Amino acid sequence: MKKQLASGSNTRSGVVPVGRSSRQRTALPRAQSLAAQVADFIVDAIAAGTIEFGQRLVETDLSRQLDVSRVPIREALKMLEAQGILDVAPHRGAHVVDFDDLKVDRICAARLALERLALPDAVAHLRAHPETLNALEDLIVKMGREVANHDWVQTSKADLEFHRQICLASGNEIVITLWEALARHILIVFGREVRTEQDGPRLTQQHSQIVQLIRKGDLARLDREILRHVMRLRRRGRGSGGGAGRPFTRPAAAAANSAGLDGRKRRRTQHNWN
Repeated sequence: MKKQLASGSNTRSGVVPVGRSSRQRTALPRAQSLAAQVADFIVDAIAAGTIEFGQRLVETDLSRQLDVSRVPIREALKMLEAQGILDVAPHRGAHVVDFDDLKVDRICAARLALERLALPDAVAHLRAHPETLNALEDLIVKMGREVANHDWVQTSKADLEFHRQICLASGNEIVITLWEALARHILIVFGREVRTEQDGPRLTQQHSQIVQLIRKGDLARLDREILRHVMRLRRRGRGSGGGAGRPFTRPAAAAANSAGLDGRKRRRTQHNWN
C-alpha cells in the first residue's frame, strides 16, 4: 500500500483515472471491508466519469491497480450487481448499468420519499440536540471548500453526507437502511450532474436554508425545500441549452469498445484528473 487514495499526487477528488497505467497502483483506506472499499472506488470513478456507463470492468485490471487479490474484487462486483449498478452476465463480464432518465427519475423519487419520511423525527432530534447541527454546518463549509477547489466528487460526497446525517438523526432504522442502499446511486447522479463555479454559492445557500428551517422547526417549509432541492437534478437534466441540459446517458458504443479499464478520460466541466 504505497499511497492513500485521496492524497495521491496524480489524483483529484480521491479518484484515480482507472487503468491510466498498468504499473499504477492505488492504495485503499482501511476503514470498512475491502470489498466495500473496492465498491466505493468503482462508484467514485463512475461518478467522476473515469468509468463510463456501459463500460466493462475487468477483475485483473482492478486487482492490479488496487493491489488487492481478485476475491474482494469479485465480492465488490457482486455487491454492485445486487444494488443494480452493474450488470453481470456469464461470458460477458461486468458492465456499468446506464443511468438513463427513467432510472434517475426513480432514484430521485425514492430519495425524496425517504428524506420526507425522515424529516419529522430528524427535526425533533436535531432541535432537541442543537449541538448536532454543527456537523451539518461543518459539511456545508466542506462543500464550499471543495467547490473552490473545483473538486466536484468531494463536493458530492459532502452533499451526500449532509443528507445521510439527516436520515440518521431520524432514528428510523427502515428509512436509514433503505437510504444507505440508495446512497451509491445518489452519488453517481450527483457526480454526473453538470456543476460549475456558479453552483457553489447556490449549493451552500440551499443547504444553509435547510439548516435554518430545521432550527425553526418549520416542517411545512422544510418539506417544500427538500422537494425543490432534490428535484433540481431532474430540472437541470432536462433543461435546454448549455451544460445544464446535458443528459445523464453516455454513448454505449464508445464505452463498449473498452477492453476493460482503459483509462479513457471524459471531458467534463472543471475537471482535470492529471
